[in-house]
Amino acid sequence: MLERSKLFNYRLKFSADYILAGFTNNVLINRFQPYAGGFGPVQLNNGNAFNGTLRVGVTDIMEDYQFMGGVRMGTDLRDKDLFFSFYNRRKRLDWGVTYFRSNVTNLTGFFLGTPYELYNTQVNTNLYQLNLSYPISETKSVRANIGFRSDRGIVRPINFLTGGADRNGLAAPDSVATFGVARLEYVHDNTLNPTLNIWNGLRWKVYMDVNSPVGYTNSVRNTTFNFGFDGRYYKKIYRNFIWAGRAAADFSWGNAKVIYYLGGTDGWLAPRFNNANRPAPDQSYVFQSLSLNMRGYNQNVANGNNAVVINSEFRLPLFATLFNKPINNAFLRNFQLVQFIDLGTAWNGRFNGIQRPGEVISDPNSPEQIAKAVKDIIGNPEKVAKVVETAREMVVKKYDWELIAKDMREKVFAIKSVS
Repeated sequence: MLERSKLFNYRLKFSADYILAGFTNNVLINRFQPYAGGFGPVQLNNGNAFNGTLRVGVTDIMEDYQFMGGVRMGTDLRDKDLFFSFYNRRKRLDWGVTYFRSNVTNLTGFFLGTPYELYNTQVNTNLYQLNLSYPISETKSVRANIGFRSDRGIVRPINFLTGGADRNGLAAPDSVATFGVARLEYVHDNTLNPTLNIWNGLRWKVYMDVNSPVGYTNSVRNTTFNFGFDGRYYKKIYRNFIWAGRAAADFSWGNAKVIYYLGGTDGWLAPRFNNANRPAPDQSYVFQSLSLNMRGYNQNVANGNNAVVINSEFRLPLFATLFNKPINNAFLRNFQLVQFIDLGTAWNGRFNGIQRPGEVISDPNSPEQIAKAVKDIIGNPEKVAKVVETAREMVVKKYDWELIAKDMREKVFAIKSVS
């Protein structure tokens, strides 16, 4: 029978890998957004607080070729993200191409410091990217992304203070920034995924980002450098009950930095931003991003060109762990209880200048904001206890009598023991 069988050439045959529709604010492709002057909230997508998403993936039967595409649109139908990707995985070196476009119709602060800072602003981002991945072993790989990015800021002739049309805004020129972008990663991943949001094993990566301006009409003149690390460890406790630990850090330097805003969580539908905590005026920021997760805090509890976050979670699939039988209902099978602890900080300057963040609760030059903040603290016992604890730590650290006496002896009297 085998001797009589014929050989046929393989012909490509594709089938739907996945079709996903829903609502999400998670980052699609690009996590760096043009710097908006320190104003928020920051949404690393199209700038809309609530987005509908459709994503589709198509793969051939041998999984050599894959097409992916998606669109995300805000409730105003103007803010939207669009992406398309193709991957070729026939050989050891995987390669692919990606196109990404994002429209933000009101990015506050983009023209800060110019005559057009009071006008509504639209920012269009286009990213053309080549993706490469080379596996070293079953668990280790080197990955690289190389591409071209353009950010175009457009002044809309609408004054956001009055909400009315203002034709003077029509004379404003566009602000254009074009970059050659590159990212290099070393990835280790030996994790297994037995069920939704449950992993076992270790995965980590170190990466380097470089965004260099190109073109003569560029509004940015300096190169952005960013180095980062993200490590996650998942420890099985009982059945699918696990402990998940994560440590992540980003460090940006040079004359065109990335500012990281600490606080909030992934996919926050209606994020809140602490506008009272202003970025350092002596820093030259070009991009902005979020340092997550810091649940329980508003965005911008701290900011800077360096950020470190540590997360600890216990994830318990409640019904799947307690009942020793199959559960057909997907909601009950994947229902989880999560206990978490988040620690983090962000600071300006050198990477080794790490410091504990202090939350700015009001503008020190605004008596109205100070009075409102004091009233809010007095009416909240938890905030009162936090302020008392922070004040005590500051007094012990800076005004302890032993520290004062030591400082006086060394700096004022300069007493030296004589042998």
